[in-house]
Amino acid sequence: MKPSAGENVIYYNGVRYSSITNLGKIGSMHGVKRVVVFCIMTTVLPAALIITPLYLRHVVFADVPYALTESDVVEIKNGISSIFCAAHSLQMNATFNAIQLHKSPILSDQRKHIRLRKAMSLPDDTLEYWGFYLLKGATVNLKVCSRYDGARILVVRGEKNLQTCGLMERNFSKIGATMHREYKQVKVTFESAEDAKDHILTEPPLMDGGEIVDDFHPHSEDLLLDKTKHHSSKITKDELQHDLLVDDDKDKVNRVKRDTGHLLDTKIEHGGNALNFTDSSSEETSASSFETSLLDCYNGQILLTEAFPPSHLCTGTHYLENGERMETIHSIVSDGYYYYIFYSDNDREVNDIYGVFDIHKPTLLVPTGSEAKTCNNITECVFPMEFWTDETVIVEVPTKEGIVYQQNDTILISTCQPRMSIYIIFPVAIMFLILACAFI
Repeated sequence: MKPSAGENVIYYNGVRYSSITNLGKIGSMHGVKRVVVFCIMTTVLPAALIITPLYLRHVVFADVPYALTESDVVEIKNGISSIFCAAHSLQMNATFNAIQLHKSPILSDQRKHIRLRKAMSLPDDTLEYWGFYLLKGATVNLKVCSRYDGARILVVRGEKNLQTCGLMERNFSKIGATMHREYKQVKVTFESAEDAKDHILTEPPLMDGGEIVDDFHPHSEDLLLDKTKHHSSKITKDELQHDLLVDDDKDKVNRVKRDTGHLLDTKIEHGGNALNFTDSSSEETSASSFETSLLDCYNGQILLTEAFPPSHLCTGTHYLENGERMETIHSIVSDGYYYYIFYSDNDREVNDIYGVFDIHKPTLLVPTGSEAKTCNNITECVFPMEFWTDETVIVEVPTKEGIVYQQNDTILISTCQPRMSIYIIFPVAIMFLILACAFI
């Protein structure tokens, strides 16, 4: 097309412009874009490439402290990545056992049998509880009897630290309660020892003949997920030959936040105001108000509330093997903390209650031989990590003989040792950005 008379035609980058004014506008627009791109490549992107690795190293994959207690078995995964971590190091202010797996642990078909014998003396308006962390598939069989009437049991599903709603300080109200949705999983029967011979509970096979194993076995096909405390109790030596005695004192509550990752097992919780009961005759309370307060406190968490008949022959756990008793069978359908709370509605006698827990816990299936990397009875351990793999570490705090309770939790520090071949990409990218600016 020919230009009209008096029209100035200029071609810029193959584009026809009719005036020098329009060309100036286009040139200034391209100049602004070049300045913006130059600023981004020299300031924004380099800053991002500097901040990102620092954020990853000191925030996302920073050291993670775990407050663990005796008997804890924990899967350690927080703050660990096989892409950004060349190794996974562990350090604790006490000895521990650890095993590295190439995939998340799975439950085996075999279960471990633990038997616990308990003896309690409960004044009126007091309680004593035993708490367990149980995985899906576990079962709890409880046989219980009482010396005097008024004995009751309350089974609830709660949190790590059982909330008592002021009941430990004998604070009461009168409100009803509802059951937890899993309450049908606890079955109750009343039978004599002879009747029990005809009642057989079908269970998966028990490993090691149902005996208690206290050691960590990384080279066995099954990893025991139960560690408990040991010390003497008021039973005969014959009972000690077959039964594990656990009689934990009330644990002190730590205000330190517990970061336990994926908890697989933990110690038995024991507490209640019957342990340090002092009689106060001036205090006007009633058993009925105490019971309604319990139901109110655990409203929506209750799995079982039941009274069991007394017997003057109930003077020890041996009676539960030969005499009449109440028996509960609890099938665990979801992982969680389960508490067995005992109390007595008897304002005349201090009620003696005896119980035997038979607990069948799932075990973990772990690899054998050279496939499993382990650390045993040490305070520091380092596991190398292959690139882009799904590796996980399981840590166990072993049980120590003669320890009644620990005042403070042990602290485990989980550290991601950086994979430098990945982090070096960031400064190299900055150099390429600087070179690219020369061609803008």
